[in-house]
Amino acid sequence: MEITGVPLHPLIVHAVVIFVPLGALSAILFAVMPRWRWLLRWPTVLLALGAVLVVRIAVISGNDLRHDRELSSPAIDRHMNWATRLEYSVWVFAVIAVVAWWVLPYAARLAGSADRPSPMASLTMVATVLLPIAGVVVLVFAIITGDAGARAVWKN
Repeated sequence: MEITGVPLHPLIVHAVVIFVPLGALSAILFAVMPRWRWLLRWPTVLLALGAVLVVRIAVISGNDLRHDRELSSPAIDRHMNWATRLEYSVWVFAVIAVVAWWVLPYAARLAGSADRPSPMASLTMVATVLLPIAGVVVLVFAIITGDAGARAVWKN
């Protein structure tokens, strides 16, 4: 896959570098700062779902790039292994973010808005604990994957 002669993979990884860290940071703040949940609720879920989309496209375009250019090296294999881990972790992160979006209560800060209690209070603590953990995991995996990719390109 190419856009005006440039492989899609190096272009789409820039979206990964934006969506994954912003989604992780938003999720961490969403979970640990109840006063800001009303504001972070939608950005968290949208960034998490956006991260799933761009990571999936990055994996597909990376596989295509590898096959089209017949690239093979231990460094590329390492990058691809970390990319697979990142993709799985981003899916888990997105599921947890959607559950947290639905479960976590928040106090409305806009005039005329009503506070929203949790529709399933038994999952509130689980979501509050798992969401920041998943955010940190995807952030670490994104850093390691990006580093492995940079080493595969620039250290050959």
